[in-house]
Amino acid sequence: MILRFSAIAICSTFLTSAALPSAALAEESGPITSITLSSGGLAEIVRKADIDSSGEIAMTVPLEQVNDILKSIVVYDEAGVVEGLSLPGPNPLGETFKNLPFTANDLQSPVTLLSRLQGTQVQLEKEGTVVEGLVMGVSILNRGDEGQIGVASILSEGSIVSVDLEADTVVRFMDPEIREKVAKALSAVGSGKSDGARTVTLKIAGEGEREVAVSYVVPTPIWKTAYRVVMLPDDEARLQAWAVLENASGEDWEGVSVTLSSGAPVTLKQRLHDLYWRQRPEVAVDVAGGYVPRVDSGATPSMGAGTLMEEARVKRAEVARNGVQALFAAPSAPASAAPMDAEMAAAQVGQAEEGAVTAFFALPETVDLENGETLSAPIVDAVVSAESVSVFQPESGSEHPVAAIMIRNETDTSLPKGILTVYDRKEGYVGDAQISGMPAGELRLASFATDRKVTVTSETEPTQEITSVKVNRGLLTVNVTERSATLYTIKGAPDDGRNVIIEHPRRESWRFSSPQYLDSTNTHHRLKVFVPEGEIAAAMIEMERSIEERYTLLNTDHESLLNLVRRIPDRESADKLRALASLQAERVRIRTGIQRAARSKAEEVEDQQRHRANLSALSAGSDLYKRSLAKLDASENRIEELDRAVEALEAQYVELGEQLAEAIRKF
Repeated sequence: MILRFSAIAICSTFLTSAALPSAALAEESGPITSITLSSGGLAEIVRKADIDSSGEIAMTVPLEQVNDILKSIVVYDEAGVVEGLSLPGPNPLGETFKNLPFTANDLQSPVTLLSRLQGTQVQLEKEGTVVEGLVMGVSILNRGDEGQIGVASILSEGSIVSVDLEADTVVRFMDPEIREKVAKALSAVGSGKSDGARTVTLKIAGEGEREVAVSYVVPTPIWKTAYRVVMLPDDEARLQAWAVLENASGEDWEGVSVTLSSGAPVTLKQRLHDLYWRQRPEVAVDVAGGYVPRVDSGATPSMGAGTLMEEARVKRAEVARNGVQALFAAPSAPASAAPMDAEMAAAQVGQAEEGAVTAFFALPETVDLENGETLSAPIVDAVVSAESVSVFQPESGSEHPVAAIMIRNETDTSLPKGILTVYDRKEGYVGDAQISGMPAGELRLASFATDRKVTVTSETEPTQEITSVKVNRGLLTVNVTERSATLYTIKGAPDDGRNVIIEHPRRESWRFSSPQYLDSTNTHHRLKVFVPEGEIAAAMIEMERSIEERYTLLNTDHESLLNLVRRIPDRESADKLRALASLQAERVRIRTGIQRAARSKAEEVEDQQRHRANLSALSAGSDLYKRSLAKLDASENRIEELDRAVEALEAQYVELGEQLAEAIRKF
């Protein structure tokens, strides 16, 4: 290898390793024949590849796709078998220099490179003079205004010769191994400057040169669905679904068959191309005495292999209802607007196919699409059943329903969720809606505007009824039937009749009934009412549930018992509860009397302490002494009376408790 000390020579070495254009990458990897875009954000790419006489397929792919290609690549070949796959590692530059005597930075300057190669046999040629020998080192010489220059010291035939390393100095490495290492390092540095792709090499065993297909899955932007619907007479509508997709593959598509998948696949990724090292514990080494294993402390008795397992409670989240909410009110068309009254042009659509867990839509023609461009193409065009309705949602807070169309998917394929633009055949655009995923045969409501000509009000009346009372061992069980009756009053439009859908919220464990019942979603019951032009209609909903109330009679206060008396229709049970309430009220009165007597006794005891203190400070026989002694005696009498009163009250309390227990036993 010859190095000429010129900045131009060094830079040109790096430029030869620049990245290939995306078109060249696509040409090297083989043409894309088909792409399946998943709504999960992945694309299955199928390429045509030619196996040469060496039995290898080489594909250049973007670095960010390597992990997914390692995860998913498949070869379709009827005449051979896959032996393996190889590609450069995640950090080829670092791996290249790991065992070299110099670094990538040393290649930036011939001076630094030679300084790292001490002892290497070189030949230096400058102005016709040739010096050959071993590199001893490189020093920097300051030449004042001329700047600094590197000077190589060479051991040649027993003498040390200094050679200036200038732009016209040529260096030849005489050791073939050193030449190979420097060339390999320069190649790795050049590749590292454009480290945005990897060449994947597939080894295929089999006979002869042949064409095969290679498939793999990589990330891609999610394709979207935009619907157009035009209302037609006789409760029908023209429904078109258009797919919107982007080519973000990094290369142009030419004659590619595109299929769209609308399922909900589980999509995972893993960094298979990264390096992972098993962590090992580090054991300290006694340098003086050598390695000494730790002392064995003996085996411990087995504690058993039982595992305490806690049963997981699986709670299924309630799926949001499949209906939709209105987005915006559609402004009325100006009086001067011309009626639309035209047919929507038919769309050329490809084949749609229903799979086990997903639907597939194949575009009818192959696609030419440059990298970075967007394509929108129709995938469904059908006339389906569709009814104009107004949908009232009480939780919206508005007294007006929303105008909607009730669409039935009468195609043979599930339709993906998307945005929907609604047209009237005569009036033109009337609003936008959202539509959820729609399996074949199912109905969906697409709400697109506020219907201000219709007003809905509601009134709810809740009631409770005790249906049975049972006592067992002092526990009162009351079975209660709760009812909730809601009346919806609908004031119709002055210029036309309306089919009004009322969405009444579902309540857990409540039974539902209504003469206008239509169907139910996961979150609502739906009623359907026809309201003639300018008239008022009504819809009634009754909801009911049974609950149990439990009371421990011995500890239930008299107010709660009296509340039950007012609710229980059974007179006999009500009379018994009234008697229990009377006993409980009397017990409360006696307990209050005991507490009051206890407080009075505490006050008398406090007064006695004051009287005794006064007596100790007075002269015996004085009038003041005699008066204080009389007060102390009277206080003692009152304490005795209070003790007797408390004793009597406690006896009554015990007796009432026994009466209460007996009454509960005989309930």
